[in-house]
Amino acid sequence: MTLKKKKTQKKAVRKKAKNGQKRKPLSQNMRVLLASLFLLGFVGVCLVTLVSLREGFLSHGDSSPLPEAFTYEEPSSEMQTMKIYRYEDILALIDNQLINGPDSMGWHKLPDEGDVQVRKIFGDFPNAPFLSELIAHIEQTGSPAELKVSRQKGIIHLYWQGQLHLELRYQIPPTTVIKGGRIAVIMDDLGGSLKTLNKLLDLDFIITPSILPGTSRSVSATDLLKQAGREYMIHIPMQPRSYPRTNPGSNALLLGQSEEKTQQLVASYLAAVPGAVGSNNHMGSRYTEDSDAMRRVLAELKRHDLFFIDSRTIGDSVAFTEARKMGVKTATRNIFLDNTEDVAYIRQQIRKMVRLAGDNREIIAICHPYKETLEAFRLEQEWLKKQSVTFVAASELVHLY
Repeated sequence: MTLKKKKTQKKAVRKKAKNGQKRKPLSQNMRVLLASLFLLGFVGVCLVTLVSLREGFLSHGDSSPLPEAFTYEEPSSEMQTMKIYRYEDILALIDNQLINGPDSMGWHKLPDEGDVQVRKIFGDFPNAPFLSELIAHIEQTGSPAELKVSRQKGIIHLYWQGQLHLELRYQIPPTTVIKGGRIAVIMDDLGGSLKTLNKLLDLDFIITPSILPGTSRSVSATDLLKQAGREYMIHIPMQPRSYPRTNPGSNALLLGQSEEKTQQLVASYLAAVPGAVGSNNHMGSRYTEDSDAMRRVLAELKRHDLFFIDSRTIGDSVAFTEARKMGVKTATRNIFLDNTEDVAYIRQQIRKMVRLAGDNREIIAICHPYKETLEAFRLEQEWLKKQSVTFVAASELVHLY
């Protein structure tokens, strides 16, 4: 019994000694690894939470208008890269930009020459910058279309997969002495600040304000402009392609609205900007693509004797073409000055605007009430005074076709 008791006691001692041993501490590398894994897990949980919150915010925030500073739609003439373009799509673009474009005064169908359609276009041959922009636009579609220009012969050819499909014939105007062009600069998005409007009026050349209805100082702005003897326009809010993610405002024209609703909205714009002589579109890259919608708006503008200038926030806009057809005084934007809010860039665009107008052209430029834009114009004032161009109000460059 004594021997058995001793063995039992020895086992208990060994067990106690084993349980009492300290565990070997983790190495430095192991501790760093565990800490890193914990941190990565924590960051992952945070990211998932933030994404969920963002989606919830976007899904519930579309109905309220964004602050005025965030309601500018970046102009775009880019085509949608996911779309597969057919010949009919390119032909529609040529019809919009050339056959019924800003330089066309009408056209006449000539007999086809084999598979080639022939059109005689009345009006001056399109200028080089306009054609360069159109050619680049066609290249961006990724289609097998190609535009070839012969200014000396007055001919523009449209090729598809290397085959000639369309010939546009122009009469080359006789060479004239360059007298200088005329420029109308429109400043959009005004009506939120009289201080900004006063800075515009301090410049030594004409800039036509376009006032956004519903802004806090829209009516006061019209009073100030009447006292200064200056004309002004209504900057009509219209649906962009990115709607509802981009909100043009609670009083915007949207696709699907009834004719009665369109009439009510146009009436509200006239009340918010009393005395306006014309209008152009705020955003509207989606709305101006729709012929039916634009015809309803243009009918109301025509009834009140207002002109419409297509801001061309999208290359596929039909607004200018529809206005021409309906007998509404109209024109189309040629250049944006301040896509980038940088003084040096805007000064370059101002000089490009003058070059475009250099060969007796009429140019419409659009800008915005950025401090950089106003500073660029202030710095360019003396240079602009020396150029052979004339700055005019927007109403002088709209035409009735």
